[in-house]
Amino acid sequence: MLELPERYKPLGNVALGGMGEVVFCEDVVLERCVAIKVVQNSVDQRRMFDELAALMRVRSKHVVQVYDYLQLDGRGLGIVQEYVEGDDLFEVDFSNLTISEFYKNIWQLASGISDIHSVGVIHRDIKPNNVKVDPEGVFKIFDFGLARNDGVDASTVGFIGTHGFAAPELYSSSVEFTNAIDVYAFAATALYIALGRLPDQMMRPYQYFGSVDYFCTTRFSIDNHLAAILNNCLHSDPSLRPSILLVRDELQKHILFDSHQALVVYKGQAKYLGSSSRSINLKVAGVGDVDITYNGLGFFVTRVAGEVFINNDAVSTGYVLPGSCVVALGGGWRDNSERAFITFDLSHPEIVL
Repeated sequence: MLELPERYKPLGNVALGGMGEVVFCEDVVLERCVAIKVVQNSVDQRRMFDELAALMRVRSKHVVQVYDYLQLDGRGLGIVQEYVEGDDLFEVDFSNLTISEFYKNIWQLASGISDIHSVGVIHRDIKPNNVKVDPEGVFKIFDFGLARNDGVDASTVGFIGTHGFAAPELYSSSVEFTNAIDVYAFAATALYIALGRLPDQMMRPYQYFGSVDYFCTTRFSIDNHLAAILNNCLHSDPSLRPSILLVRDELQKHILFDSHQALVVYKGQAKYLGSSSRSINLKVAGVGDVDITYNGLGFFVTRVAGEVFINNDAVSTGYVLPGSCVVALGGGWRDNSERAFITFDLSHPEIVL
C-alpha cells in the first residue's frame, strides 16, 4: 500500500507503465486532481530524476506540468504532476479530420516539442500514447521517462524506444542523442494521425536510407512545400532533418493562411498589406524600385531593381521579410535626402484552438 502525504487523497485508480505506476489523487489543499508517478524499483531512479529535471524546466501549454516531488518511504521518488483528463492519440478517432484540423493538431505537437528543446532537453520517446488530448482539444506531451539532456554526454548503448516511432539511428549499437530523434518521432506521430497507421516500411527494426514521400500520399492535400518539410523529418540521415522550430513555424503559416497583415508607413502615409491588398510598389526614381507581395503565408520581394535594402541587407527576388523591418531605397553611401525609408510593421496573429 502506497503511503502518501495527507494532502493527496487517492481516487482509487492506478495506471501501470514500463517505468512504474501512476496513482491518481485529489490534492485536497488546492482542490485539483493530480497524477503521482512512482517507480517500481530502484533501477529506474535515475530515469525518474531525469524526468523530474526535464519537466521542471519546461513551461508549456502542450507539456504536462510538474507540481511537486515526494520522497516515498521504501518506494523511492514520486512526481506530482498535472492530471490530464482525456484519451491518448492511439485512442482518438482521426478518420474525419479536416486538413485544417490536421495542421492544428500536429502544430500543437510541434509546439510542445519545440518548448522541450528550447530548454536543452530531448524527450526521446514521442509517440501517440505519450500524448493526451484534454477536453478542450489541447495536446499534452507527457512521460519523460526516457528524457536526456542534450550535449556530449547524451548517448547510450543499445536500443530503447518504440518501433515505428523510433528514429533509424536508435537501432545502432551506440547512439548520440540529438533533437533530430524527436523530430523523426514527431513526423511518425503526425503520419499516424493522417493515416491511422504507420506504413509497413517504418515498422521494420532497421535503418533505411534516403528520404520518403509519405506525406504526399495522405488523404489530405498538403501543400507541396510543407509536405517536403514533413517528409524530411523522416529522413534516415538525422543531419538532414529540419529543426522542430522550423516545422512549427511553417505549420503556423498555413494555419493562419491569409490572416497576416502588414502596416506600411512612408512619409507619414500608411497602407495595409494583406488578403485585401496583396502587393505594393516602393520606388525612388533612379535609386531603388521594389515590389513586395503577400501570398497568404508571408510577405516577400517579387521584383527588385537598383539599391534596395531590408534591415541593411541587400535583397533579391524571393527575399522573405523577416518580420517587422525597415526597407531602405538607396545605399548608405548616399545622402539621406536621396534615400527613402519605409517601415513594415507585421502582425503576429495567434492560433486559436
